[in-house]
Amino acid sequence: MRMPSSKKKPVVFLFGPTASGKTELAINLVDKFPVELISVDSVMVYKDCNIGSAKPTKKVLEKYPHHLIDVLCPNEIFTVADFCATSKNIIKNAHNKKRLPVFIGGTMMYFKSLFDGIHDLPARNENYRQELRKLKLNNNENFLYNLLNDIDSDYAKKINKNDEVRIIRALEVFKATGKPMSKIISNNSKKKLFYDYEIAQFGIIHERELLHKRIESRLNKIIEKGLLEEARLILKKYNIDPVHPLRRSVNYKQAFNYLNNDYEYDTFYNKALYATRQLAKRQTTWLRSWKKFEKIDFNKQDNIENSIKNLTSLL
Repeated sequence: MRMPSSKKKPVVFLFGPTASGKTELAINLVDKFPVELISVDSVMVYKDCNIGSAKPTKKVLEKYPHHLIDVLCPNEIFTVADFCATSKNIIKNAHNKKRLPVFIGGTMMYFKSLFDGIHDLPARNENYRQELRKLKLNNNENFLYNLLNDIDSDYAKKINKNDEVRIIRALEVFKATGKPMSKIISNNSKKKLFYDYEIAQFGIIHERELLHKRIESRLNKIIEKGLLEEARLILKKYNIDPVHPLRRSVNYKQAFNYLNNDYEYDTFYNKALYATRQLAKRQTTWLRSWKKFEKIDFNKQDNIENSIKNLTSLL
């Protein structure tokens, strides 16, 4: 890896598809270098979502602490904005301790948002969101989209009529600011992370057949460890909003549906396996399009270790 020529302090991104071995690799780095691990996973951030997210065990986390694991309860929502704001504070604190921040995970949207920056938008308004969902239920299918189109046709043209997440967010932003999302985005510049830091990026990419074997093996272990019981306890303990991201996440979505008697066990298993493979496919596609990282062979870690050693010298 080409060493940074500037005097900016380093930050490391280590990403890869699900079940690619990212956690094992990161733990090896902790044993050898002064690094601070930051989880980049939109499910591990929630408490009690342990088995289904393949979260490192308590024993592992005690020895190898990760930031941004077990941050919120599943009845709360952790947003991309939350991730970016918290991550920037962690970076500063890690550098103050002469430690190298290493972001590790597979939620590619988080990586991209942190790298490219995000627009400065108002916080979520749960009460207004509930109002909008009631309006949708009481009107025709495209009611919210048409509402958005009336106030911001430019933004409406760019999104799918069924993209409820973006539609509600745009309506919410308009209510809070009185400005259409399209105008805010065009006038509101994003502060990119590499303006302040040198970003060294590494990605693990396995051959498709090997990755599929790892995925199936991990799913079997997750189920054996008690995925379904964990999902049952989560539903019993928390009042999770029907549109909460957790309800759409791999493993939990299929487990929740199975517990709701939507299908038989064999269908649950096959759907969970298929969903995980599709997730890995999307992650790999994103990686191949990113073109800003050094590919890492999981079985040959000398390159990344040499790079990390050189980066820590810049702290």
